[in-house]
Amino acid sequence: MSETSDHKWRAQLALATCHDNCFTKGNWNYYGPIFPDVFWSKSGSLLVHNETHRYLFYDDSNISLALTKDLIHFDRAPGFFITTRHDHFDSALVEAGPNPLKLSDNNYLFLYNSGRVTNITNPKPGWNIQYNLGWTILNGQNPTEILARCEDPILSPELDWERCDSNSGVWASRGLTPLVVFIEGWKQIATDTFLVWYQGCDSVMGLAELKVYF
Repeated sequence: MSETSDHKWRAQLALATCHDNCFTKGNWNYYGPIFPDVFWSKSGSLLVHNETHRYLFYDDSNISLALTKDLIHFDRAPGFFITTRHDHFDSALVEAGPNPLKLSDNNYLFLYNSGRVTNITNPKPGWNIQYNLGWTILNGQNPTEILARCEDPILSPELDWERCDSNSGVWASRGLTPLVVFIEGWKQIATDTFLVWYQGCDSVMGLAELKVYF
């Protein structure tokens, strides 16, 4: 996130690499913004499918797709990869979640964050977005093909520290951004079973178990 000369805020995905002892600042190579000519780009998710096909899912209004062969230079694909749906929980925005992971059927599960307009009262002036977690299934042979997409979210703000709205008790004054659950990372712990780290109200971290059934 940075401020331009005309006092407009911009967010850009940036790249840095490290090959040894990454706890030392001097061992990092900094490349700067991945798309320097794009005013706004964020929420990147990298999928290394194989030695020749690597994909970057990014953006936070609609999700875009870029391809890379060397993990340094990225070519943006035309159009959008995942778009908002006016009659669903992801009608206001969609953002790339963490890297897609393989399921037992050899396809990828790709989680994405999303938002919709709501009239739930909350203490943040002008804030009317509720975040929810959605999913898609990507073809294990060709990850640019979407095989399925959810109709309903798998995680929405329900607990006080996830809602931080006007009815959340002490959390009404503790949350930075109300009505937000936002996935930060995940790890496979068993067949089709994952631990998901997510944040609530831009203030605290939570942990959930996600199981996929066929």
